[in-house]
Amino acid sequence: MNENNMKNSVREYLKEVEKRLPEWLKDKKEHKEILADLEDHIWNKAAELSENGQADERSVRLAIEHMGSPQNIVKEYKRRGEPKYYITKELWPLYVKALSGVFAIIVALVIIGLIVSFFTGNGSFETLVGGLITGIQTGLLLSFTIVTIVFVALSYEGYFPEDFKSKKEQKLMKELEVEEDYSAAKVSKPPLKPFIKPTGDIIGGGIGLVFGIILLSQPFPTYMFFPDFLMILRIFGLLTMVECSLDISRGIIGNSQPTTHQVLHAIIIPLKLSVIPLLGILMDRPEIFPFFSEPWIHVGIPVEAYGLYRGILSLIIAITFLTTIENIYNIIKIQKYK
Repeated sequence: MNENNMKNSVREYLKEVEKRLPEWLKDKKEHKEILADLEDHIWNKAAELSENGQADERSVRLAIEHMGSPQNIVKEYKRRGEPKYYITKELWPLYVKALSGVFAIIVALVIIGLIVSFFTGNGSFETLVGGLITGIQTGLLLSFTIVTIVFVALSYEGYFPEDFKSKKEQKLMKELEVEEDYSAAKVSKPPLKPFIKPTGDIIGGGIGLVFGIILLSQPFPTYMFFPDFLMILRIFGLLTMVECSLDISRGIIGNSQPTTHQVLHAIIIPLKLSVIPLLGILMDRPEIFPFFSEPWIHVGIPVEAYGLYRGILSLIIAITFLTTIENIYNIIKIQKYK
């Protein structure tokens, strides 16, 4: 009877420990080995604490007390990773990637919704712009809160990025690490330079996003411009906002996920090229381009300035083509970082 009581006490204690162990240990089945070792320690300690060298109810109870509470034991297995702003350093890159991906999706969905609403005539333009700004702000704040809470919880549980991979992927990663170590021992190659300056892309994209919102909202007096010209400005503003949002996403991702960078560059290329037809319309209709003369009467470009006007727009089209070629070059260049 005494032996059964002792076994039940140890079994209940181990169950409490198992309940509190982090899930990443249970996923790897490593918790069984931990519990087995803990059980051995309890019985060995109980034997040490007994008077005759044989475990009894009193010595088992003392051994369990000596081991400490299940909460304290589990803490040791959750202290995994280097702390950084409540999220471990190991999970931080994954957190940034998740956040940037969610941000990009939210901005894209809100902008697409605005475009659809605008061309289907659902609401005034001012109302749609207000809804765009509110939607982006709300979506970003909500997603930031949810993603951050999730990663803080994962950090407190001691998760590492590799814990989210399957056993086959983990085995493959270990094999690749062995091969890389062997290759590195044979040939030492200089590290590749970063293919992006995150701060520059984020700041530049932010400035462009503000400019696009101004073109879209058009806070200036409408009587000073021709309606057709204002419509072209609005379309240009939408394209600018989408492109700059993608640039900001690239900056947030930083020098990681080269495939994602390539995809974003590929999306930016048609966005840039879609500006060329708008410039073509302006070249064909110089009379709608705003030109002011005393006493500040709004008129189109003077006939004698048509050549200069079209020459400037042609230069802008050429620059657009060149920047598109730069995106293509970046796609090719990033390939070697994979």
